[in-house]
Amino acid sequence: MRQGLDLTVHCYGRRHRMRRQAAAAALALACAALAAGLVLRFGPAAVAWLAALPARVETAVGDWLMPRYADRLAELQRQNADLHARLADTARLQAENEALRTLLQSPAAGELSGAQPMPVAARTLDGFALAGTAAEGAAVLDPQGRFAGRAAPDPDAEPGVLPVAGPDGTACLAGGQYGVLQAGGGQWMLTGLPRHSGLQAGCVVTTADGYWVGTLAAAPAEDETGLCASAPLADTADPAAAVYFAAG
Repeated sequence: MRQGLDLTVHCYGRRHRMRRQAAAAALALACAALAAGLVLRFGPAAVAWLAALPARVETAVGDWLMPRYADRLAELQRQNADLHARLADTARLQAENEALRTLLQSPAAGELSGAQPMPVAARTLDGFALAGTAAEGAAVLDPQGRFAGRAAPDPDAEPGVLPVAGPDGTACLAGGQYGVLQAGGGQWMLTGLPRHSGLQAGCVVTTADGYWVGTLAAAPAEDETGLCASAPLADTADPAAAVYFAAG
């Protein structure tokens, strides 16, 4: 008897499910027929109306459940589009940055993560010395990452003191043109440039191995020899910094 009751319930549930599936199929066919009729009757306008119907239903239901749903959704979509546009700009700028570093053979920011901070131990007329050690020729940077000189280990120096050679004589690049860095009287100059280089004020100047030196404060002018040109630099290393960093 129990088995007969179980079979009856099972058969009833199966028949009920089949009826629901048949009703859903009939409804889908009716909707499809209605859509086809509208398309045949009204043409492209009906197609556009049917395409927008799901969004209209979603908006109507959303406004019914949550006031100003459509306005909030539009604002979120606008913000999303704005963020995507900014991300695209950032990707473009990153690509330009990588291309510039490749052109100048400049080290990536990650390569400077091991730079050692060193306090100033002494200052002289020719430069300064730091408390610490570094490889000979290592670039020394100020706290803003600007080139200040190179490590010049001296066998006569006290242990733990690193003399730093000034920037004089350092080969530099400016707009694809080579020049030589000279410093004196508180003014850094880029000398030895071609007379008709076409460089303008604001052009970025780096060392040959890619460290920031500064920018041209003015367009290059012919020097006293009349064979080359030179230009003063701006945004150079801070000569009064208390701490410097030895790269690499």
